[in-house]
Amino acid sequence: MTRKPVNIHIHLTSKVITTNHIKSLIWCCALLLYSSGFSQNSQFKNRQPKAALELSNLYSEKASWFTNMPQYNKDSSLFYADKALKVLDPGEPLHQTKHSSLQFKKMSVGHNLSSNQVTALSRAYQDKALWFKEMPHFNRDSTVFYFDMAALLLQNSQPLQYEHLADLYRDITDRANRSHNFNVVDSLAPIGWAYYEKIPESKKDKVLGYDLLINWALIKIIRGEPKPGLELFVKALDLLKDDPSPEIKLKIMKDKGRFYYQYGLPEEEEIAIQYLKESMIGYQKSDYPEKKESLVTAYKLLTYHFGDSNPDSTDYYMNQFKQLLPQLTNPFHHTWYYYSMGNNLINTENYEEAKSYLIKTIQLLEEYDLTTIDTYQFAHSRLGDIAKAEGRYGEAIAYYEKAKNSSIAINTKANTAYFIKKLFSIYELKGDYKTALEHHIEWAEANQIIEVERNERSLRESELQVNVLKQDQELAANQQQQIIYIVALVIGALLLGLLYRNFRLKQRSNQKLKTLNGELADKNVLLDKRNAENELLLKEIHHRVKNNLELVKSLLALQSAQLEDSVTKDAMMASQNRVQSMGIIHQKLYQGENLGSIEMKDYFLNLGEGILDTFDAEDKVKIECAMDNLELDVDTAVPIGLIVNELLTNALKYAFPNDVKGNILISLSQSTPETLTLKVADNGIGKVVGLVPKGTGFGTQLIQLLTQQLEGKMFEDHNNGTSILFQFKTKPAA
Repeated sequence: MTRKPVNIHIHLTSKVITTNHIKSLIWCCALLLYSSGFSQNSQFKNRQPKAALELSNLYSEKASWFTNMPQYNKDSSLFYADKALKVLDPGEPLHQTKHSSLQFKKMSVGHNLSSNQVTALSRAYQDKALWFKEMPHFNRDSTVFYFDMAALLLQNSQPLQYEHLADLYRDITDRANRSHNFNVVDSLAPIGWAYYEKIPESKKDKVLGYDLLINWALIKIIRGEPKPGLELFVKALDLLKDDPSPEIKLKIMKDKGRFYYQYGLPEEEEIAIQYLKESMIGYQKSDYPEKKESLVTAYKLLTYHFGDSNPDSTDYYMNQFKQLLPQLTNPFHHTWYYYSMGNNLINTENYEEAKSYLIKTIQLLEEYDLTTIDTYQFAHSRLGDIAKAEGRYGEAIAYYEKAKNSSIAINTKANTAYFIKKLFSIYELKGDYKTALEHHIEWAEANQIIEVERNERSLRESELQVNVLKQDQELAANQQQQIIYIVALVIGALLLGLLYRNFRLKQRSNQKLKTLNGELADKNVLLDKRNAENELLLKEIHHRVKNNLELVKSLLALQSAQLEDSVTKDAMMASQNRVQSMGIIHQKLYQGENLGSIEMKDYFLNLGEGILDTFDAEDKVKIECAMDNLELDVDTAVPIGLIVNELLTNALKYAFPNDVKGNILISLSQSTPETLTLKVADNGIGKVVGLVPKGTGFGTQLIQLLTQQLEGKMFEDHNNGTSILFQFKTKPAA
C-alpha cells in the first residue's frame, strides 16, 4: 500500500511551577546529585557493558517513578533519564535498544505527546523506513532504525495502540522489505501476532492478521522449521476462507503457490506451479497494489521449477522478469536476476561470463550490506563450482567455506548441509581423505536432522494438510451435502402426513443401521491408518539401518584405502562384504511389499553382483541361482546370507587362481516345511587334502557358528571343485 507523506506539527507545552523557592530547591538538589554522580558515570562507561546497563536500568526506574502520581516531577524524571543515558555507550550493541528507549522516554516526558501525535509520528517513521528499502537510497540499517523508532514510540505511549503496532510489525516481518535478519525477524513475528490478538474482535482486520501469519509461516519455512510453518499457514488460510473478494482470492492463490513450492515435498510442487501460473495471469491483468511483488514471486519460482528441464520456459520467465526489472526498486530483485543469469551460464559452461554476473551479484549485495541473505551464499558456492571445474581446488574450497559460514550466520540448516557436502566432495577430489571424512560425517549428522523433520512432515500430512491441499474440494463437498440435506428435508415434509407411522419405523431402523455402519467404518479407517503408519515406520527403520550399514561400509573402504598390509586389507574387504550382505537384507525389506520376509533368489543375485564387483571378477566368474522363488523370515535370511557371503568370498579368493574362469552355483530349496537345503558349489581347483588352509580361518568359524545357530548340518565334497551342502531347521516366513 502506498502511503502519503505525513507532515507533523507538534506544539510542545510544559508545566510551569510557579513557586520560585521550590524550583530553586529542586535545581540545587539536581546539581548536587549530578556533581556527585559525574565521576560514577565516567567510571561505569569504562566498565563492562553489562554493569553499565544495570546502572542505567536503576536510573531509568527512578525516572519512571517520578512520572507517576503523587510524586510526579517532570524535572526529576528528565534528570534521571539523562543520567541513565550518560552511562550508556551508543556504539555498544548491548546498549543500543536501551539507549533508543530512553530517548523516547525523555521525549514523551518532556513533550507530553497526545495519542494522535504519537500515531502521526510513528507513521512518519514507518514511511521513512519503507523509503530506505528502495534504490538508489537503499539503506538496510536506516530501514531497521526507523522501524525500531516507530515501534519504540508506540510501545512507550499509553494506551497501547494495538492496531498500529500490528500494522507496523506486518511491514517489519514482510521479507520483501528485508529489514532485520532472519534470526531477529523470527523473534519479532510472534510479537506482531500478539498485538493483533489484543485488538477487539469488532475492529480486527482479517487481512492484517492473514499477512502477519503468512509472513511468519514463510520465515519458518526458510529457516528450515516446516512443522510450525505449516500450522501458521493453515491458521492464516482459515482467517480468509469466507472472503469473496477477487483481490483476496488472487492473494491466497499466490501465497498457496509460494508456500507449497517452498514447503519442499515433491508431490506438492506441481500443485504449487499450477497456483503460481494462475496467480501470475491474474496479476498481469490487474492493477492491485501488490502486483509487482506478486509477479516477481511467480517469475522467480517458475524459473526455479523449470530450470534445466525446460530451457525454453526458463528463458521465457527470465525475460518476463527482465522486462519488469526497470520498475523494481528493491536491490534484492536485481541481485537475484544477476545470480540467476550467472547460474544459467554455468550450466552451459560459459564460465567467464557467468563469473562476471556472480561477482556483480556479490558486489551489489556487499554495497547495500545484504550479506545475510541466501543469494550471497549461493553466489559464492557457484563461484566455487567454476573454480572446481577449472581445477583450482584451493580457490573452490575458499568459496565453499565462505558460503557455509554465511549460511551458519543466519541459521539456514538445509543450505549449510548442502555446502558441507560440497566441501566433502572437493576434499575427496583433492585427495585429502581425512578432511573429506570429517566433512562427510558433519554432513551426515546435519542431513539426518533434516531428513527426520522431512519424514515427520510426511507422517503429519493426514492431520494438518487436509485443510491445505484439499480445501477447495472440501468446500464444494460441503455445499453439495447442504443441498442434499435440504432436498431430503423437503421430501420428508411432503411424505410426513401420508406415511408418518411407517416413516418413523423405517427412520429408527435406518438410524440404528447408519450408526452401526458409521462406527464400523470409523474403526476400519482408524485400523487402516494405524497399519499404514506402522508399516511406514518399519520401512523407515529398515531404510535407516541400511543407510547406517552403507556408512559403515564407506568408512571401512576409506580406512582400507590407506592400509598397505595386504592381510589387513583383505580382512577389511571381508568386513565390507559382511556389512553389505546385511545391508541388502534391510534394503529388500523396505523396498518389498512384505516387511516380514525376504525373497532369497533375488537377494542372492544382488549379493553375488556386489561381491563380484568387490573382487573385480565380473568377466572371470559367473554366479548362477538354480532355484525357485523362496521367501524366508529375517531371522533365517540374515545368517544364511552371511554364510553364502563367506562361501562366495572364499571361492573368488582361492578357487580360481591365475585368472582362471569358472562358475559358482547357488541353490536353496525347502524340502519339507521345517527343512531348508542350501548348496553352494564351484568348478574351481578344489581343496587339496593335507594342505594347510589359507587365510585366518575366521570365515570358517563364522560359518560353523551360523550353522549351529540355525540347528543345521554341513557336508563338504571336493570332487570336481568344491561343493558345500547345508540342511537347516527353520520355520515358514511370516
